[in-house]
Amino acid sequence: MRQKGFLLCGLSAMSFGFVPLFTKVVMQEGMDVVAIGFFRFLGLGLFSLLMILAQKRPLSVDAKQFPAIVVDSFFQVVTMLLLSASYLFIPTGNATSLHFMYPVFVFLILYLYYKNRFSKMQWIALICCAIGIVCFIDFDNMNNWIGMGIAIASGLTYAIYMVILDKQGLAKIDPFVLSFIGCVLETIFLAVLGLAMGSFQMTLNAMGIFSLVILAGLSVCGTLLLQVGTRYIGSGMASLFCLFEPLTSLICGWLILKDPLRWGSVLGCVLIFGGILLILKPSKRTKEKKIKWVKQ
Repeated sequence: MRQKGFLLCGLSAMSFGFVPLFTKVVMQEGMDVVAIGFFRFLGLGLFSLLMILAQKRPLSVDAKQFPAIVVDSFFQVVTMLLLSASYLFIPTGNATSLHFMYPVFVFLILYLYYKNRFSKMQWIALICCAIGIVCFIDFDNMNNWIGMGIAIASGLTYAIYMVILDKQGLAKIDPFVLSFIGCVLETIFLAVLGLAMGSFQMTLNAMGIFSLVILAGLSVCGTLLLQVGTRYIGSGMASLFCLFEPLTSLICGWLILKDPLRWGSVLGCVLIFGGILLILKPSKRTKEKKIKWVKQ
């Protein structure tokens, strides 16, 4: 199950890694982040509802968990809005890099508030991944403290989202049911905000519509896989495997958008992969159990 959780979280991160590519296309067609978020959550919600109806799953959750779902949905929307707002002050690459410091926040919340204990190998992996993310930052263009603060805040809110998903038992809920209820709340919030801001007064051509459909599909894959993966390995390990997302975005930007590839980014990739490999390496205790089982 542990390996399955690693795989699902990695695939989730890779799905989300393609989001910036298609988001850029849609934004070039005149759609703002509120409208994009609305249609992404709407697509995810409709897909989840179809799966619930097709498989005749009960559309119900424990009433005690509903407040946690509301709070978690709120933090997911706020994360998206904060990260997008930071793009107005600092380059998107720097904003994304600062946002992806959220595994540090996840570990700190789990360690300080929930009193979780992590192995030395896990702490070393976290440090390697954090240094790797810092390597992605272009410090020559990091000159706006407001933008930096907003981007870091988006990482904190996403960390809270992941911890609630894990510690409040939401990851154990049927992923389609959880996604549908969350998307209903998120689309209502974004619809109200979008109408107030005039976000839905736009026209899209065929490419914009196609990119928007792809965005919704990526949201379906990324969100559902993350929910199930977190169920198997917890929010701490899931947050580290989510770092495949910036790696995927970097490679897509280099191959498709012809973005320049900095040596710092290459070093960051190496450190992140190294940190993840440390997690995948079985512990001595696990090895001893396997040896004992074979001898028996």
